[in-house]
Formats: sequence, C-alpha cells, structure tokens
Amino acid sequence: MRSILSVLFPHACAGCDGVTSTGGFCSICSPTAYRLDGRACPMCSQPMETRGVSLCGRCLKTPPPFESTHALWEYDGAIADAFRRIKYGGDLPALRSLCRDARPWMEGLVSSLPEEVPLIPMPSHPSELCRRGFHLTGIALRSLTKSAGRRVVTSLRKVRETRVQASLPFGERRRNVRGAYRWQGPGTGAGRAVIFDDVMTTGATAEAATTALLEAGFEAVEVIVLARAP
Repeated sequence: MRSILSVLFPHACAGCDGVTSTGGFCSICSPTAYRLDGRACPMCSQPMETRGVSLCGRCLKTPPPFESTHALWEYDGAIADAFRRIKYGGDLPALRSLCRDARPWMEGLVSSLPEEVPLIPMPSHPSELCRRGFHLTGIALRSLTKSAGRRVVTSLRKVRETRVQASLPFGERRRNVRGAYRWQGPGTGAGRAVIFDDVMTTGATAEAATTALLEAGFEAVEVIVLARAP
C-alpha cells in the first residue's frame, strides 16, 4: 500500500512530465528505460546483442586507457529523454528521480571498492558551469553514494574549454578533449581511481580524463556511467 506522503507528494518521472509514487520512471516511460544487464563490452560498455560476449571490435583493435566501464542503461528511449531534460532544460527533479532509480545499482558497485579508491565526478570547465548553472556529475555522484558514506573527490579539473562533444563528428571528439583535464590534487599514492560520468558516447572524454589521471601517477582507472550510447 502506498504511503500518504507518496500520494500527497508524488515524484516527477525522469523522462516526461508525468508523476510516479516510487521515483524513477512512470508506467509509460519505464518500458523504454533499457537496462544493459550484462549485454555490453566489459571494457567500454558498448551495448551488445547478447550477454557474455568478449570485447567489442573497437576495444580489441585499440584498447582504451581505462580498464573497464560499468553502465546501467542504454542511452535510448526514456533514458535519452531524461538526460535531454536534465542537461538542456535544467530539470533537477528529473535528475533526482533518475538517481533514485539508479542508487541500488551504484551502491552495489561502490561496495566492492576499497575505501581508499577515490570516486571522481567528470569535471566541467568553469564556463560550462556558468552556462548550465549546476555540476551534473557532481550532484549525481553525491546523490548516488550518500548512503554508502563515500567521499567524492573533485581534484580532477577541466583546464581548457572545449566544444560540445555532441556537435562534433566521431573523428574530432578525441582531438577536442585531448589535454583538457588535469589532476590538481595531492600525490596519488599510485593507486586506483574511478571516474563517474552521466553518459558515454564515443568514450573520448573518459579517455582524456583517464590519461590525465595516469599521468598524475594512478596505476589504473575504472569508469562508471549511468548510460552508454549504442
């Protein structure tokens, strides 16, 4: 039975203007919020047709600098709608609903990580923060991990403004973000690190951020994203 609070104060659906008593997605949007559930390349999370396959062709040919990628959803349907509302419409209620749906999955990943492994949100350039008005990955990561009590580390900085990746052809995206990130924290202790981002498309941004961490002395980097584009 639903509580009286869920009736009086329903949550916004992350994908549309509807409401839901449980958070996440309404009954209309939920069927198109596609979870990957293992149907992905273990290195870059490129969606695959079946479970348990080996690396995708791109990772076999040119492995990325990060060791692995974990992604919850395929960037399609209601998930793509949700991120458009959040990133271009400033819809923070949609972000809260999305994080509420993703929190059990994220907490499961974080629980397997040693305490000393830093959780690093993908940084934005100050000019990007001014235009958007909020740091999407920072807000999302804190929301997703607050119950786990993990510290979010913001020492990775974006030191150069770049063009919007979505506006560029595939081949230009690596050049656009090359050298755009820098670790500005204390010594790394040569350990592991985890980068968190909202969406991975080509992986160019994650590669550039990973390269900055490896150059700073980290031994290995994993990537966690909420959604992966096919």
